[in-house]
Order: sequence, then C-alpha cells, then structure tokens
Amino acid sequence: MKLNTILVATDFSEHAEKAMETAIDLADHFEAELIVLHAYNVEIPIASPMMSGGYVLPTGFFEQIATQARLEVEAVAKKVNDRGVKAIGVALDEPAGMAIIDEATRRNVDMIVMGTRGLTGLKHIALGSTADKVVRTAPCPVLTVGAN
Repeated sequence: MKLNTILVATDFSEHAEKAMETAIDLADHFEAELIVLHAYNVEIPIASPMMSGGYVLPTGFFEQIATQARLEVEAVAKKVNDRGVKAIGVALDEPAGMAIIDEATRRNVDMIVMGTRGLTGLKHIALGSTADKVVRTAPCPVLTVGAN
C-alpha cells in the first residue's frame, strides 16, 4: 500500500489529537503529505418575528471566526512541518462531514484519518455522527481512531 496524501480532521480537542498523532505517524512512514482539515460551521439561531429584539452580531463576526479557524489550523500544520512531515492546514466553513468528504474528493486523498468521538444524545440521533457519515460516503479508506 502506498499513501501519498492523507487528510486528518481536527476540532483541536484531545480526542482529535490522538487521530492527529496517528496521521502524523502514517504520513511519516509513507512520506505522504498531510492535509490538516478543520471544519467550522457557524450556526446562529434566528430570532422569531414573535420575539422582541433579536441578535446583534459584532461587525466582522463571521470574518473573525474564519480568520481564527484558519490561523489555528495553519499553526497545527506548522507544528507538523516542524516535525519533518509535510503538511498544510485547511479551514472550511461547512458542516464537518461534508467538508471532510468534499476536501478528500477535491484533493484525491489516499486516506482519511479522524477520531470517533462525535455528538451525543438527541442531536446524535437526529443528525448521525460525523465519523459514521464519512465512513459511509468517503471516496477512500477511512481510519477511525478511538479516544482511549
């Protein structure tokens, strides 16, 4: 098996860190490029016409979130590069599952590495887990890494 490009999804949590370490090891072993992907999708509740007032967001709110996401994922990619593994950081304003699949397809990656930790409770039942969605629809093999 030869891996040239590996995509690793991160939300910067401790759970994602385990997947990151696994992806770095694989990229190092196969001399592959690592794409570090962070998907942020800002969902702001919309005020009902029946409610007085509403939401007032600071000027540049969405731009600040996008900039911060990009800076954080680029910082992670730099740390990976400093360890001798070629990496780039990508931040996308999409739901995580969609962003992972879309980016893997666009870049023709050989493998996706991601954590298994997902949503819980009613939200999980309604939406399904990101890992499950990616495993079912990915254009390439997916390695899921448990939190333990």
